[in-house]
Amino acid sequence: MTTILCWNMQRKREGWRFLYERHSDADVALLQEACTPPDEVADKLDVGLGPWPRSCSEVVVGISGNVTVERISLPDLRASVAPSDICIPSVAIVTTAEGERLGVVAAEASHRTSPDLPKLMQAIQQHCGVDLPFIVGGDLTTWWDSNTTVFADMMRMGLPLIGPHTATFYSPLNRQTPSDAELQLDYVFTSRSIAHRITVRALNGVDEWGPSDHCRLLIEVAER
Repeated sequence: MTTILCWNMQRKREGWRFLYERHSDADVALLQEACTPPDEVADKLDVGLGPWPRSCSEVVVGISGNVTVERISLPDLRASVAPSDICIPSVAIVTTAEGERLGVVAAEASHRTSPDLPKLMQAIQQHCGVDLPFIVGGDLTTWWDSNTTVFADMMRMGLPLIGPHTATFYSPLNRQTPSDAELQLDYVFTSRSIAHRITVRALNGVDEWGPSDHCRLLIEVAER
């Protein structure tokens, strides 16, 4: 079993300590809005070389040491889509303890730019190889029943939505707490070839929510 977390950290530094303390047994994290990690945490995780900009800070982090993380540099990725302010995803190839290679993507978008995600994924697949199975997780700032094409377009290109199907966000600006959460903004897509082996659960219980306004998504990949 390979365990992957997906989480918008809301640029909260304590989120790094929370991640390590709660999920040191996980294998990989797909993080959005990740600030610079504290040294004592960065020394224990495979966080890559940075840099850590103030915005659009998506990163793939190795946690357990049971997997290897090969980060993919795609400097010309923005040219593959119409000009927009969509955050360029963080892409890596993860080799699991069983030797399976999986493409993983930490993505973030606004409601306006989320329809660009399928175009970005098409370019990523072409670069990494069309036969490589992918797991794409992130905050799309888009609710499930909104008038957007992203879900249908990802389905058409062989990356159906697999979950979760529950609330993943609460609004502190509206004086909400995790118990008031009612919007889903965070999603996981995966290649059809591995969809039957993947389960996704939102860690959205009041006692398990964590320091961000987004809950964590727990993605489990069963062995072949």
